[in-house]
Formats: sequence, C-alpha cells, structure tokens
Amino acid sequence: AVDHSVDNTSALLAEWLGRVRSRYHRVLWRHQEEPRSFPDEEGPKHWSPARYEHVMRLRQEALEAARAMWADYLLFLDADNVLVNPNTLAVLMAENKTVVAPMLDSRAAYSNFWCGITPQ
Repeated sequence: AVDHSVDNTSALLAEWLGRVRSRYHRVLWRHQEEPRSFPDEEGPKHWSPARYEHVMRLRQEALEAARAMWADYLLFLDADNVLVNPNTLAVLMAENKTVVAPMLDSRAAYSNFWCGITPQ
C-alpha cells in the first residue's frame, strides 16, 4: 500500500511491479491516491497521530494477508528509509529468526532503534 504520497512513488512502484511481479509468488498492492494528506498533519513530513494510525492499520492488514497466504517472508519498508547495502535481505534471512530488522540509524520517530544513540 502507498501512504498518500505526494511524489511519484505510486507510478514508480507500478513500473517496478510490472517488471518484477512474475518473480514473486504473490504481490498485493493497493494503490490509493487520496487522501493526499491528513487533517491533523502540518505538512508532508509531519507524522500526525492520524497518520501513525493509518500506517499501523496498513501494516496490520499486510501482516494478516501474509499469514492468510502462508507467506514465507514479509518485508515492510518505508520510503523514508533506504537500504543501501545490497546484501541486507540475505543477511536478515540468514538469521533464520521469526522476526528480524536492520538497525536503522535515524534521529526521527520512524527509526527502529532509539536507545543509546550517539553521534557515531
């Protein structure tokens, strides 16, 4: 699902899916252009309570769909995050754990690691 993007994300995803969809057992993608913003947000980079709730609902729906189809893997990736190491997925899968995630170095709320952050 695309979270009310105001850029070209939807078109880029559609193009990418057109090229690679056949490589996957199943791809579920919900394209939704509206709403372009939430009533309580202050701008496109502001994560309001309504936006957090919306994104969490999208993630829950994706998790439930993956469980229903007995998916071996499910990847959540926000456009706010960029994985630059081409081996990231292979490294995570090699952990052979139920849930894994890369440590995302960030000072913002969407980081998955907050404890003990230093400038290094």
